[in-house]
Amino acid sequence: MLTRLILLTASISLLHCAAAQQSEKVYLIKAGKLYDSEKNIFVANQQVLVRGTKIEKVGANLQKPDGAEVINLPGATITPGLIDAHTHVLTLQKLEVALEQDVLENTDIDRSLRAVQICRSYLQAGFTSIRDLGNSGMFLDLTLQKAIRKGWVQGPHMVISGPILSPEDGQYFNLAAHNRHIIEDEYRVIKNVADARQAVKDHISMGAEVIKVVMGDGRLTLPLNEVKMIVETAHSYGIKVTAHATYDELINRALEAGVDGIEHGYNISDSLLEKMARQKVYLVPTYSNKDCFLQLFADNNSKQTPEQLQGLDDFLKSSNTIVKKAFEKGVMVINGSDMYIYSKNPGLAAKGTLLFFYEAWTKPADVLKSATLNAAIACGIDRYTGVIKEKMSADIVVFEGDLEKDFKTSVQQVKLVMKAGEIMVK
Repeated sequence: MLTRLILLTASISLLHCAAAQQSEKVYLIKAGKLYDSEKNIFVANQQVLVRGTKIEKVGANLQKPDGAEVINLPGATITPGLIDAHTHVLTLQKLEVALEQDVLENTDIDRSLRAVQICRSYLQAGFTSIRDLGNSGMFLDLTLQKAIRKGWVQGPHMVISGPILSPEDGQYFNLAAHNRHIIEDEYRVIKNVADARQAVKDHISMGAEVIKVVMGDGRLTLPLNEVKMIVETAHSYGIKVTAHATYDELINRALEAGVDGIEHGYNISDSLLEKMARQKVYLVPTYSNKDCFLQLFADNNSKQTPEQLQGLDDFLKSSNTIVKKAFEKGVMVINGSDMYIYSKNPGLAAKGTLLFFYEAWTKPADVLKSATLNAAIACGIDRYTGVIKEKMSADIVVFEGDLEKDFKTSVQQVKLVMKAGEIMVK
């Protein structure tokens, strides 16, 4: 009886394997150009063979396997799936409205259902992976990640941080006393060095894949010894730490603590950019270009005064200089949109960062690397995505036109999006 049971189990297993092999979809994608993110170059007339969830082969004139579907796009450019390394898909702020209003007005269910639509928008824009960095309640990001992985909803691969580690005032200002509870509802407030260590351990036990700290936006800031403990604990478990830091004093403190990345870095000095390059700390400069800002104003029915528009121009000019210097000094620049402002098309709006990088640097290959291989490294997912090569996940985007010669137009024209071998947009 035992022998029969073993044989029956083995037979069922073999049948399952055979059925899985037969059901694997095979695609041969042909395009005019392919962006190689490892070599950081464009290669003409390349083809990509996809079998199941993986890339099987890349090269010219590949043989078409029996049963393969050919996708022939001779006037298009193939790239790895785009990555947005700084998103907040579970929070939404309308311009001229306080950030905390979203939490006060909407339940966790409201925010989660709304995030489904936002994630779908990212896929349609060509983003196959995102790193969500807090403002997501008590691990709503974990629930959304699970839903995507189980196929309950469509969305990019997600890397999650859980609640942001912060000083006692979080990122909410001028709260009434009876509303201050929402700080601890949305953030993991750090009380002292011992609490800093425990916070990281709690996050990792819940499933956080990166630790995000806010160095300080209000009157309070995280002291060096607490940030050092956060970094030391996270690194002992193989987890990266990225720091929201917007001015030199806090950026330098984060670097002294040993963080892996700096988010925003507004008005960062040349000396700190050089320090980041030496320490191999990446920068996620969450800027956008002027056209995207103007569209956000329109989506929010926000009327800007001439003085405000001049202020935007001044900000974009100084930001342009920072990004250009970061590229020049060898800082690893990472694409991250910081999209949480209401937009009618969040995925499309998130491309404003890529357009901004292009306007600052005008080298399409470097811009794409910030949103593919570099972003994959920063997010800790470069073992399976960010590069089009054999055995990697089939996370692929095809853009109409020549990205190398006409980046600003082509990057807006998505022809095909494939995530783990499944066509999501065509």
